[in-house]
Amino acid sequence: MHRKSLRLRTLATNAVLIAAMALSAPVLTAAKPAAAAATADSSASAGITVTVNGAAFKPATAPFIADGTVYLPVRDTGELLGATIAWLAPTRTVTMHYPELSVTLGEGSASAAVNGKTVTLTAPLKSVGGQVFVPLRFFAEVMGADVKWNAASRTVSIAHADDFIRQKWGSIWLNRKTGELYIAKDDQSQAVDYGKLNVSLQGEVTFNASGYSGDNWVLTVVDRYGAGPVHYDAYNVLFRKQTIVAQKKASYESRYEQNTASFQMYQSKEWLSYNALTDGKIVTVYDGDAKAVKEYDLPALTGQDDVFTVLAVGNDYLEVRPGKTGLLTLIDLKDGTVAIMADKLLDGQELNAVHAHADPNHTDGLGYGGDTGTGELGFYYTSPLGSANGSSIRLTYERPSYDEERSKLPKPKTLGELAAACGPATVKTVDMADGDQIYIPLSGANEADRTGIAAVCGIVRKFADKGVEETLPSYFGDRFFHGMEISFTGDDYLSMYIAGPGKLALGAGLGGKTTVLNDSQAVTDFEQLKKLPTSIVVKPNPVHFGETLHFSGNNGNGEASGLFRVYWQPSAAGASSQAPLVIYSGTTTFGRYDVQFGMPAFGQAPDGTMKPILPGKGKLSITGNGSGMPFPADTELAAASAPFLSVNGVPAADAALKPLAVGGRIYVPVRAVASLSGQPVTWDKATNSILIRTKPSTAKPASKGALTLWIDGKQGAADIQPIVRGGAAYVPIRAVTAAFGYPVTWNGASGCANITIVRPGK
Repeated sequence: MHRKSLRLRTLATNAVLIAAMALSAPVLTAAKPAAAAATADSSASAGITVTVNGAAFKPATAPFIADGTVYLPVRDTGELLGATIAWLAPTRTVTMHYPELSVTLGEGSASAAVNGKTVTLTAPLKSVGGQVFVPLRFFAEVMGADVKWNAASRTVSIAHADDFIRQKWGSIWLNRKTGELYIAKDDQSQAVDYGKLNVSLQGEVTFNASGYSGDNWVLTVVDRYGAGPVHYDAYNVLFRKQTIVAQKKASYESRYEQNTASFQMYQSKEWLSYNALTDGKIVTVYDGDAKAVKEYDLPALTGQDDVFTVLAVGNDYLEVRPGKTGLLTLIDLKDGTVAIMADKLLDGQELNAVHAHADPNHTDGLGYGGDTGTGELGFYYTSPLGSANGSSIRLTYERPSYDEERSKLPKPKTLGELAAACGPATVKTVDMADGDQIYIPLSGANEADRTGIAAVCGIVRKFADKGVEETLPSYFGDRFFHGMEISFTGDDYLSMYIAGPGKLALGAGLGGKTTVLNDSQAVTDFEQLKKLPTSIVVKPNPVHFGETLHFSGNNGNGEASGLFRVYWQPSAAGASSQAPLVIYSGTTTFGRYDVQFGMPAFGQAPDGTMKPILPGKGKLSITGNGSGMPFPADTELAAASAPFLSVNGVPAADAALKPLAVGGRIYVPVRAVASLSGQPVTWDKATNSILIRTKPSTAKPASKGALTLWIDGKQGAADIQPIVRGGAAYVPIRAVTAAFGYPVTWNGASGCANITIVRPGK
């Protein structure tokens, strides 16, 4: 079997991640002791109702009355008024953002900053039960809302004329009347004016930001209105950063699918990114500079006067769905043919059901699944006749226009041929995963993996001998791969997964016809091959700066030799947002590493500069070209027991480079440091001087025979004069720069002096 990119590892969309982050925002913590926290008037607060423009609003936390003022939590207040709101723990402030409005409120403050100007609150913020509450009238004043209290019905009525549309967990605002668009990069940032959209909105509006390609991205605004049939107006807008480049409107009836917004094409030996916009009839393609480079006339290409949904754009094809039929259609630009995919992929009752259905909302159950190369396209299919679990299966279509190219491809080996030759000499690697949990791979070149390879080949031979064909549904609801992939020499491969109790199946779990093996022992052998990457072992722990650190584990790299790096990430407050620092680079042998190195006091930042590392708790982690990284190891760093020297961040192993602490100053051995640069250092007995690039005839003895330092024919300043200890001359660390041109940094917290040496040509 030939390799195809069939494994799905689809991650959650950005929108879902953003929503999850918003939902898990931290609860505000009262700054004052409980005894000083505000307390509500329980009798007056009972049964308060909140309405917004006549509609009931149910806050997550009930409002209350204190000192005659109605209070509501800041987050609920922001939600009901259509603003983003965030709690900034470091400054203990609440920020609220809305088009042309930014509000900052300090916890416990009697005033707020509104668009940079100080505004006195009608009543102060209050902390109750771990939450910060605000007086509603304040927001009435700054956002133009009118707040009224009806004592008889115990109702807070808020009237807010708001033309801006905002989705609950988003940072996009669109003015329904003017088309003005505002976007905030997150809930802590101001809303920025992105220009005006050419929209005419009538009903329920949703947003979708997608098609990210370098500086380009696409915003789709969908307006759903009417009943019987429902209408959808899809406004597609191409942006380059914050500038509107192009806009198109496509109108659909009864059914709406998201149009593709971006794709890649392999051209000139590289993958190039493009964006696409459509009005339902014309598809316009934009390059990486947001320039229109191509157009496709869909009615002309298909011969149908219709409005189309564009599901895919390829090098030489388009996948579209006509509005009238709902049948997924392939436009093959290579040979000019048009094919209805249901007719090519389905048969029997399923095909009859597709063509016989009169419901305008009905489709053929087919969805575009991707281009796997050489004219082969993948599709997802959910039967309109229904299935036991409603899951889809994977179908493949080979475009006839590529028959000649496919005929020239190497013929893939059959399952029987792969099974017969299976062994360490033919198996390159065996990769295993359960979703995002990656196991240690096996390698045919690794002697230690021979037993595991034998077990894998035993399963493959059982498939060849006892396997039967079945039609299976799509198996993995999370669309992550759960199973094993065997890579053979010659670019052949097999994938298999557990398809039920005592059952294995070939493939990536995408559904459809495949070979299954009903063998409980084979399933047991399969499960026993899963080995997690070993945890990082750090000894000693805690470790002192400069102390030898023993670091071992397995990063899951199946190659004979691989690279890996060790990173340090402090756990101190605020440090989690800092990029980890590289403290060691090394190699692995089939994923295994077992190294010893001195714990450095400086690490390399992403920009290549050396940054100091402070004592304290943190995590040591590794990265490399392994497929399964172990969890970071909790580690504590302690100050060095004595000052030490490091060169380019690496602790010096040479005892001759050990510095001294004398009189509160750090000294380094001058001759040993000079050896790092290859520059000579001369001792002139006659003048009791250390000479660096200085002739003896130039030096002059100091008064009272004191030891002196001469650099480039001049006597060094008084604060860099040397001392002698144990028969060796030492100079203050700051003298290293003056004498040899090397920058020196002292990390007092760790007890390390670091010398940066730039080698010629680097």
